[in-house]
Amino acid sequence: MPSRISLVNKEIWKTITRSVGWVSIIYFLGLFFSIPLEILMTASEEQRKFIDIDNLFQYHFQIQIILNMSIPVLMAVFLFRFLQLKPYSDLMHSLPVKREAIFHQYAIAGLILLILPVLLIAIIVLILYQPFFLNDFYNIGEIFKWLGITLMYNILIYLSGVFVGMVSGLSAVQGALTYIILLLPVGLIVLLAFNLPFYLYGYPSQYYLESKFEKFSPLVSLTQINYRASGAAEIAVYLILIFSIYWLSLWVYKKRKLEAVSQALVFPVTKPIFKFGTTFCTMLLGGMYFGEMRGGMGWLIAGYVFGVLIGYVIAEMVLQKSWRVTIHLKGLMIYTAAMAVLFILFQFDFTQYEKKLPAAKEIERVHISESYYLYSDIDRDEPLYLREYENIDMVRRLHKEIVENKNIDHRQSNVQDTAFIVYELKNGEKLVRNYKIDKTNYRPFYKLIYESDEYKTATNEIYKVEANETTKITITPSGPVNKRATITDPDDLKEAVEILTEEVDSAAYEDSQNHVEPYAYIEVFYGDSKKAYMQWNPSYTKFEKWLKENSLLDEARVTSNDISYALVMKAEDLEINHARGFSYEEIFEDMKQSNLAMKMTNKEQIETSLKNAKGFIDGEYLIAFYFEEQRAIDIKNFNGENVPDFIKKHFE
Repeated sequence: MPSRISLVNKEIWKTITRSVGWVSIIYFLGLFFSIPLEILMTASEEQRKFIDIDNLFQYHFQIQIILNMSIPVLMAVFLFRFLQLKPYSDLMHSLPVKREAIFHQYAIAGLILLILPVLLIAIIVLILYQPFFLNDFYNIGEIFKWLGITLMYNILIYLSGVFVGMVSGLSAVQGALTYIILLLPVGLIVLLAFNLPFYLYGYPSQYYLESKFEKFSPLVSLTQINYRASGAAEIAVYLILIFSIYWLSLWVYKKRKLEAVSQALVFPVTKPIFKFGTTFCTMLLGGMYFGEMRGGMGWLIAGYVFGVLIGYVIAEMVLQKSWRVTIHLKGLMIYTAAMAVLFILFQFDFTQYEKKLPAAKEIERVHISESYYLYSDIDRDEPLYLREYENIDMVRRLHKEIVENKNIDHRQSNVQDTAFIVYELKNGEKLVRNYKIDKTNYRPFYKLIYESDEYKTATNEIYKVEANETTKITITPSGPVNKRATITDPDDLKEAVEILTEEVDSAAYEDSQNHVEPYAYIEVFYGDSKKAYMQWNPSYTKFEKWLKENSLLDEARVTSNDISYALVMKAEDLEINHARGFSYEEIFEDMKQSNLAMKMTNKEQIETSLKNAKGFIDGEYLIAFYFEEQRAIDIKNFNGENVPDFIKKHFE
């Protein structure tokens, strides 16, 4: 008997090699083309000058990713093909070999056939390392790192495919479901992040979406291995998953009924999980699309209903293996009732998420800005934080007022301002909120925060500059002109820095909210090759006067002397297709050809217009400035109080 079993085992190994050996060969050839062949083809001295490689993943990275994502799943699908075909399944399970032995032989054979190509490529690269001077690009440890990381991801993806094969009776479902399961954690995070703001007022979806959640999906994490190092905790979790999935797959295989073939899912308990899981995901997808694109609770609910119907029908089609499906209304009604209860619970904020506000004594520091991206700005050493008690308390009071005005802000469809708040607590935790608001309703709070010394110091680089250490100041006008003002005289530099600091000190909150384009952009060079950047805002009248007194004004900003003429029209008289897109040249030509346009050549009027115009094409009046020397066009707008009297009078 032992010799008979041994003979059977050898035949099983031969069968495995014949059925999936080609997958291993394709994998080897793909990797050989991607790495060793690329090394050989770029071996010349001339070609090496253009190589920017510091690890093996960067050789034809896209090809490596495609191979690492597809080959393990193909291996799992074709290897356990016998579970999907009844004659093949009956034959295999009639052999004098225990189920456990069959699983081990097949699963381990697949692992070996996956490992061998990667191992051979690593050996080839090691052989090429010294002769081709690869140490100029990366150390020898990178080869072993590539080997270990590639094998870890391959084995995890492969065993995920094996596990799905144990619960599925169709090869197509096995392949598709493997990718769905591997992407499910990240997919759910994204779908929930887009849907939760509809129910939890202040939920910061962008903050969580930008967090490092890619590690929750091996497939997403795999796409970033050429520049992102896997942490020790992440590797440990993946290794635990590898061993857990292997033994879980074995346990499921031993429980699987032999006659369970040609079914999408072979265990009855998995069918409702798949059905309602699919329905839930498509429901969130429908809500995300309609809620984001259309807005409003009506469209959100319509998106959920549409998503539920589509998802439920698709799930039934997969389970029934036909497009002519029988809809089980009872299950659909139970699901709908459960979601309705969940929807109602969220309306009452049963988690108290919206009302949660840390006490001032618990807060170490607080960040407040208009966007998550200002918080995550990579150009800063750290985000803007306020630490003084008065400012922390003011942010808390603002936060409380926003929560109390929830219904007011929700009713305003034109709300476009954002309040992004991060509390860093003394216990190391963070509380993050993001609100869509109308900032004009909270002007007293913002005014006190923005005009505080701490906020101004944290947001203006001019405070870092010592007047006596300044070596140069350059002022570059904002506009299509080729000129720049430069200050190098030590006395002038000292005066300029002092005046700019005074201007920032005295700047009011309202000046930062008028959205008028700055006159120019200022660079202050100081100390040991340091730079400070700032804008020259129209409200800095003292600095403008100083520039004029020192004959620098004409070079420091766009003036009426740079402009040949200007054309003004009411925006409603111009056909501007914002959806299709437009160019300044098209608008300018339309204005030139229109008999409704006001042509302006008076230098005083042009100067007044320059000071009052805003840099967006969305106002009541549009003004096009023509720069004859540069043959350039700049278009701005006037709105409300900013419209000069002579323009109003002309269009009366």
